[in-house]
Amino acid sequence: MFLVFGCDFQRREIKQAITHWMGKKIVFSDSLQCKIYGKDTSAYLLNEHKYKIFHYVDTNGCSECQLKFYDWGRLQRQIDSLNADISIVFVVFAKHYVPIEISQRINKFGTPIFYDKSGKMGRINDFSFNPKYKTFLLDSSNHVVGVGNPALNPQIWAFYQKIVQSSPSSTCP
Repeated sequence: MFLVFGCDFQRREIKQAITHWMGKKIVFSDSLQCKIYGKDTSAYLLNEHKYKIFHYVDTNGCSECQLKFYDWGRLQRQIDSLNADISIVFVVFAKHYVPIEISQRINKFGTPIFYDKSGKMGRINDFSFNPKYKTFLLDSSNHVVGVGNPALNPQIWAFYQKIVQSSPSSTCP
């Protein structure tokens, strides 16, 4: 009986999260610092891609548990092989960034990371405490068109691919 109740509760929770986030605009804080391996970079433009897989991490708990750079690197290689107009946008709020930078180097995750040192972006967007609901597929105007972590769930990645592939091309004949 507990198993059935648990599954039903989880389905309702997922449905509520999707209903809450779909169509909402993610607002990017002007105080973000963009870094690769801990070094400042300005080479990354947030709006240069048609789609963004946005991942917000609040590392007040276990950093490694939430970052999963190896899995994200694998996803980045899949995106690159598809030649899809998708970028990965990592925004991290942490007390200490050195362990994150070390993990990024160890995992050879060369995707830029935006540091939200004051947690402003988390407050502006009122992200859930549940890490499952801090990853979104955003369109070019930063509206949520998908909810879930494609680096950890192949079904969500397949869903994101369908959205991207079904969208009308931005080029004119």
